[in-house]
Amino acid sequence: EDTNPKIVPRVRGMDFSASRDAAQQNARFQQAFIPMEPDEEGALRAFYLGELGLTEMRAPNYPQNVDGFWAVSGTRQIYFGTQPTFPFDVNALPSFPIANLDAVAEKLAASGHSTAWDRSIPYVQRLIVVDPAGTQIALIGG
Repeated sequence: EDTNPKIVPRVRGMDFSASRDAAQQNARFQQAFIPMEPDEEGALRAFYLGELGLTEMRAPNYPQNVDGFWAVSGTRQIYFGTQPTFPFDVNALPSFPIANLDAVAEKLAASGHSTAWDRSIPYVQRLIVVDPAGTQIALIGG
């Protein structure tokens, strides 16, 4: 008999465990907040999960009955919601590492999203994008 039974996720398709993977990779997660109105959740899910390819995750140590959703990109956990109950630096430009940034930039442009390359930092591939809720974000080639 297995003394350490495996935990089965309750929500299908959300078997990613950020805390487990971070511990395995000895990484430290940074949390970011992207504000949204309740009626913008569908558009933001399509943009961040569909077009940018971020992975949806279970909320880390966070009440399950709040609005919005969580996603992960590299070592960043991103909360998309209306009212976070923990502190965020609201003045910081949310930045996410994205694989194949050139291809993502082409896909975003073809979808009609406004994009601009920021070449102010040498040797860093950085694309500035405005999401469907009007939040400006930076995508970093990774």
